[in-house]
Amino acid sequence: MLETNRLILRPMDERDVNAIFAMRSDVDVMRFIREPQNRDESANWVKLVSSRWEQEQIGFCAMLEKLSQEFIGWCGIWRLPETDELEIGYAVAKQFWGKGFATEAALKFLDYAFEKLENEKIVAVARPENAASRRVMEKLGMRYDYTGEFYGFELVHYSIDRDNWRLRNMKNFR
Repeated sequence: MLETNRLILRPMDERDVNAIFAMRSDVDVMRFIREPQNRDESANWVKLVSSRWEQEQIGFCAMLEKLSQEFIGWCGIWRLPETDELEIGYAVAKQFWGKGFATEAALKFLDYAFEKLENEKIVAVARPENAASRRVMEKLGMRYDYTGEFYGFELVHYSIDRDNWRLRNMKNFR
């Protein structure tokens, strides 16, 4: 489990299926991710993104607001199938958009990936027209690399390496 000032990030499990289904069946939330899903597909997705914690120490976490324990969305680290790079991913329920939760959670996962997993580079992908996700990537210190095919879509590929992450963190402490 990871924590930020406002969030608790814990591996997802069956407690989260209804909240995941609510998000993954919302056309606005899924507009840039994939087609909306039914409850069974959402339950299978929760199992999938929780299946690698024990062996690889990666997966997606439920993003909970610390004070209310309300489910806000998900965030975590996954392997980008096309390149095998570690990818940071996030999604936030519509009622929590614009409050900085995706950035806050993703920053914590960058720390986790570079400090605990000792990874040299982290990437993120998004649809080119997904301006909100691209803004999050840029706030994380990631830079645009190229546009390529990922998950069956033409997506922009951003990345940050360990050295630039360290520089970003040093600048934030000044």
